[in-house]
Amino acid sequence: MSKEEEIKLSYIWNRDKYIEANKIAYDYALKSSPKRFLGWIFIAMSQFGVVSAMKGGGIGLLLLSSILILYWYYFRWKIRKVILIKNFEKSKNKNYKFNITVNSSGLDINNTFIEWKDILEFVSLKNGFLLYYKDSFLFIPSSAFRDIEIKNLFASMAKEKIENYNRVD
Repeated sequence: MSKEEEIKLSYIWNRDKYIEANKIAYDYALKSSPKRFLGWIFIAMSQFGVVSAMKGGGIGLLLLSSILILYWYYFRWKIRKVILIKNFEKSKNKNYKFNITVNSSGLDINNTFIEWKDILEFVSLKNGFLLYYKDSFLFIPSSAFRDIEIKNLFASMAKEKIENYNRVD
């Protein structure tokens, strides 16, 4: 890729993008985590609670497991979202404009250069890309790309340069 074939991206890191990025990263991490089975454990506990309540009249296990199920399937993301919004409001990157230049050597993100080899994992998603670098991640939303051809060019460059490339649909 020559100098004139650089990809230039730009987007504002607003609250919606921050929430979306964290939701995507959380869901992606959960897919390969043992935590995903916790919901099943709560359901099993609930079934034992029903049996316990019917046989012995004790509803403690049923109540506890019901609360855990409600948390896991309904309140978990809502609580996490409230915490994320508070963190975003305090963040120095609130409404920060990301300017990214991508070439065959790597990514220049607001004058910070990241070589392709330093990206630990690259995840291609329908609404953007997750790039894991050191102990954090960068989310590049699809809206940062001028058109689908540029987005596809970026994805093919990453696939060629990064060993740990994953596509999630």
